[in-house]
Amino acid sequence: MKKWFFILGIVSVGVTAVICAVIWLYPRSLDIALVHAEGEDIGEPMAFLPVFTPQDGIGHGEPIYDCPGADLSFDLPSADASGLRSVAMTYLGFRRILTETAPDSLAFANSDANLALFKSAPFYPDGKLSWDTFVAAVAVPALGITNAVCFCVETSAGSSVFENLRHALIFSVSNDHPPDIPRTATLGISTDYSSDGMTLTETAAGTDLFKNRRYSVRLMEISDKPRLIISDGALLTNAVFSVWETAPQSGVFRNYNEPIPTDLPPEDIALTDFTPWRLKVTGFVIPALIPLVTVSTTVDSVSDVTFSRVGGSLLSDQKFILIPDGPPKAPPPLGYVAIRSDVESPSWENPEAGKVSVTMSCRFTRPKAKPEAAHDRSGEQADEL
Repeated sequence: MKKWFFILGIVSVGVTAVICAVIWLYPRSLDIALVHAEGEDIGEPMAFLPVFTPQDGIGHGEPIYDCPGADLSFDLPSADASGLRSVAMTYLGFRRILTETAPDSLAFANSDANLALFKSAPFYPDGKLSWDTFVAAVAVPALGITNAVCFCVETSAGSSVFENLRHALIFSVSNDHPPDIPRTATLGISTDYSSDGMTLTETAAGTDLFKNRRYSVRLMEISDKPRLIISDGALLTNAVFSVWETAPQSGVFRNYNEPIPTDLPPEDIALTDFTPWRLKVTGFVIPALIPLVTVSTTVDSVSDVTFSRVGGSLLSDQKFILIPDGPPKAPPPLGYVAIRSDVESPSWENPEAGKVSVTMSCRFTRPKAKPEAAHDRSGEQADEL
């Protein structure tokens, strides 16, 4: 028995192309393809080769969000025997009891504060239950607050407890600025129903009053704490919000904390672009006839490839995946052979980047020639491929 060896090299036009080639060897042909290793399309040729990025789940869980606190809250109980109601109002952290000035007037007062309520349209957050709403106007003259107007919503249907509509605020103004030139500031303001970001300009140097065409924002201290007084020409008029400076002299003020990232359990990590594949060889049915196969990219290669017979073809025992070149964020999944691929270099700069090649060494045997035929062919190179 004589043996011949040949090398078959197949290079794709890119990871999005089917890698397939045919070689004729006497009456025998070889077809090499990349086929799906798993899923509904198992055994079918790959339409493209996705690059899978392993993830460790760190920081990919559902963040823990903070909610701004309520600066105004009050209850609205039933009237007493005199027809008047008393409300417990908490405003900027201070609790006060106010009494209605006249039956059903919705105007409440005590010696240092006033609360006027104006009935608004009911609110249907779930489409069914009605939550009452009010526009509230607060005055606390000792704090310099004379007419702070905001929109208030019942905390739950029928609770008769109301809070101002929560506004998430981030206000930023530069402290590194010439003192005689008006500053610019930015404001991010969000509710459950809207979100807006804007730039404002100080009305005059040092006033701490910033405006644009719609919003007016004043930064000031009330009860020794920083506050933002905001008007938006709609639901807010001189509405007072408690904030804090994120760091001394940072010029950044907010009323809620940054979301806290959480980790995602490994079993919940989405395997985006995870499409394993195998090598399929048609034309040979004996694994021993393929002693060496190399699968390579411009940055990586794998040579320890073995085959098993499946039907009338040979199928690689290994399942392959492509991963980005460079330090992985997480180890590739167990049970798969990961091959690194250059996903950073643009194709116009490096045409070979992203390509995959398969090199196969095959062994083919022929029946022993008759003695006379062998003698007649002595000295010839007919067996060279």
